[in-house]
Amino acid sequence: MNDVNDLFWPIHQAEVSSKEWTEELLTRVTKVLKKEPLLITLPDGPLVFVGDTHGDWEATLSIIEQYWDSPTTFVFLGDYVDRGPRQVENINLLFSLKCQAPERLILLRGNHETESINRRYGFYSEVKDKLGDLTEEYARSFQELPLAAVSNRRGTFAVHGGIAEGLEEIGEINELPREKEIENHITFQLLWNDPKEKIQGFKPNPRGGGSRLYGRDVTEEFLERNGLKFIIRAHEVFEQGYHEFFDGLVISLFSCRCYRRPMEGKVLHIDSDGVQRPVRV
Repeated sequence: MNDVNDLFWPIHQAEVSSKEWTEELLTRVTKVLKKEPLLITLPDGPLVFVGDTHGDWEATLSIIEQYWDSPTTFVFLGDYVDRGPRQVENINLLFSLKCQAPERLILLRGNHETESINRRYGFYSEVKDKLGDLTEEYARSFQELPLAAVSNRRGTFAVHGGIAEGLEEIGEINELPREKEIENHITFQLLWNDPKEKIQGFKPNPRGGGSRLYGRDVTEEFLERNGLKFIIRAHEVFEQGYHEFFDGLVISLFSCRCYRRPMEGKVLHIDSDGVQRPVRV
């Protein structure tokens, strides 16, 4: 197995690569992502799930280095850019590694992987400052990111936000359109919805835009209908980097360590026997 640093030099130095190098990277990774379904089936071996990283390049690199020498598949749950200190470096690191080892690295789409959000929260400006006009190329790559992943053996459904009102069977995800700006209401909810204790069904989400809160009852119905046991998602900030809803039916991860202030990021490691362990980044 190659040393992790050999795969994406000079990215491991946190250097901003040239515009030409990055443009070639985006062309390559878009081709790789186009070959993947929108619902990824995960392998049976060890898995590590990673929540929002938001430009925390050091956290991303630490996670990869920690597990690279083991037969682990990485599942990143979205939100790689915006707000953080090294957004370009963070996404280029992940895209570079995706090109080198596509089966080991699953990159799901988050609600921040759209151009309109990038214009509001910093990535658009950072790309302009560091690389010139490559914003359209990044947007095309983001458009191809898968939306969810499933481990049938473990009964695990992974997604950035959560279940969507109107989505009955998880296989329907593969029929959703790949959109640069997300207009499909199911896709939007998969990326934007949040779990909420002590509510029934789906309710309006304070985030707005058509996003929804989902309660324990509809979560249980979704899991039972699809033969699943629990959901792993990201999308919300928790000081300790880990939070459980509905007695563990939904596990929420946040892996960024520098989101507006220093905080504790965590990932979730699941071994081949299904044993779960939150791990500090």
